[in-house]
Amino acid sequence: MNTQQQDVADLPTLVRWRRALRALTRVMINPEETDQVLVFSNLANAGQRDERLHMFFDDPRGQRLYDERRAIDSHTIDLDALAALPAGTLGHAYATFMRAHGLTPDVFDGRPPGVRDDRAAYIIQRLRQTHDLWHVVTNAETDPVGEVALQAFTYAQLHAPSSGILALLGTLRSLRYTREVVRDALELYQLGKQAEPLTLFPWEDHWATPIGDVRRMLKLPANPRPVGGYTAELMEAA
Repeated sequence: MNTQQQDVADLPTLVRWRRALRALTRVMINPEETDQVLVFSNLANAGQRDERLHMFFDDPRGQRLYDERRAIDSHTIDLDALAALPAGTLGHAYATFMRAHGLTPDVFDGRPPGVRDDRAAYIIQRLRQTHDLWHVVTNAETDPVGEVALQAFTYAQLHAPSSGILALLGTLRSLRYTREVVRDALELYQLGKQAEPLTLFPWEDHWATPIGDVRRMLKLPANPRPVGGYTAELMEAA
């Protein structure tokens, strides 16, 4: 266990939430500040950290991921190799997604700040590293509505306060442009409730697996419709 840094979970509740709301305000003003989403999530979820540790490590699948130090970052991922896999495989779909959105695995390097417990740090980092894979298997776009819907899915899976708050506020904010955000958020929330825990899935074992088969393993639709993807045009028109 790393004892050299302050842990956000040790902060007084009022201090922690004051900092969390400050980060959330920045996100609401400028959704492009994705680093503040991570700051907000870390602070907002710290109070339920023990529950999340039990949820992950009481399952042998989670313990195995930790024991093997599974990681999806610049040290373990070769996007060129994944892109060379046959079309329709998980790895090819992931590489295509990452390149289409100008993302690289190196953004997931390093330990999350403000987390002293090694096991908690691993779970937080694993969630960050697999976030884009959640986009891929749910077919949620990365525009505001797609991200809101995926937060609803995440809340159904993890009951993390940050995801619930982001999903609710994002839905309310997007209502000025479209009511379809309610449909999309509710649809992914229901999918999240019925799906297998995505946090426990060994993605690295299935790069060459057809993505439809991966979705079936996760109890997701094999060919889900795109969720979101229309917000930018609506916002520009407004």
